[in-house]
Amino acid sequence: MSSLAGAAFLVRDSRMAGENITIIEQANIPGGALDGIDEPEKGFVIRGGRELESNYECLWELYRSIPSLEVEGASVLDEFYWLNKDDPNYSLQRATIKQGQDAHTDKKFRLNDKSQKDLIRLFLSTREELEGKKIEDVFSRDFLDSNFWLYWRTMFAFQEWHSALEMKLYLHRFIHHIHGMPDLSTLKFTKYNQYESFVLPLQKWLMDHGVKFQYQTTITDVDFAVDSAKKQATRIHWTRDGQAGGQDLTENDLVFLTIGSLTENSDNGDHHTPAKLLEGPAPAWDLWRRIAAKDKAFGRPDVFGAHIPDTKWESATVTTLDKRIPELIQK
Repeated sequence: MSSLAGAAFLVRDSRMAGENITIIEQANIPGGALDGIDEPEKGFVIRGGRELESNYECLWELYRSIPSLEVEGASVLDEFYWLNKDDPNYSLQRATIKQGQDAHTDKKFRLNDKSQKDLIRLFLSTREELEGKKIEDVFSRDFLDSNFWLYWRTMFAFQEWHSALEMKLYLHRFIHHIHGMPDLSTLKFTKYNQYESFVLPLQKWLMDHGVKFQYQTTITDVDFAVDSAKKQATRIHWTRDGQAGGQDLTENDLVFLTIGSLTENSDNGDHHTPAKLLEGPAPAWDLWRRIAAKDKAFGRPDVFGAHIPDTKWESATVTTLDKRIPELIQK
């Protein structure tokens, strides 16, 4: 998705000719993990779905310029705004236990005085103070047993052993969501899955402007000329359809790389078969590792990608075949 957005900003804001832009994608469709696919006999498979809200300024500012595929004269942003105004999101039952019984969180946070103070302390802490600390290092069991933590971790996919610094940054970014956490009322949704609602309109707009797409291509490395003044990419290496290839670069070329991935090495299961945990090789992380080995300024990928047991995650998509499940949810 970042490559599509980057290309759109280059065309719209920088006035770059679309034919001078190539998007290289490992999969056979664009959009990265926003790949909503209806697989025969399985139903919809959606690896990635992003929680949306009103203050994604960069996203909405982009999609005001992207025409709707269904409504003539309207943008994707228009479509999204009308949908969420006419059909706002909220949850009638925020949490369930024992196979569907109400957990009776009752829209309460249930934070005692100490937990409230710990939360404020985290919010006001410096980044340096939280470096290397886990969430369970800065909160007591009272906090971790509260409804607030239940709401928070199920909304933002946090675990007790995750980074305390990351939780602080989320608090700063999404503090306006706190009043909506008990019923998810601050979240917004697209009409269809995000591949159909976001990726396809943007892909069409880019193709209409001459942007080229190169699919089923895995970037394996990038060469750099590194000196005290700059770090200049000189060649991209890739494999495509099993064949090694690449592209030489000049100082006039711009290279935007997606390094690391939340959905790297993902595997799909179904109602009867669990998804497998695939631990490597991992092309997106391996690319970052190769680049980082060239200069320390390129970051430390293993801080994020070397702890699979602690960072792996699962998601599930329900495909309904009749009205029974939707009607049950609506109750």
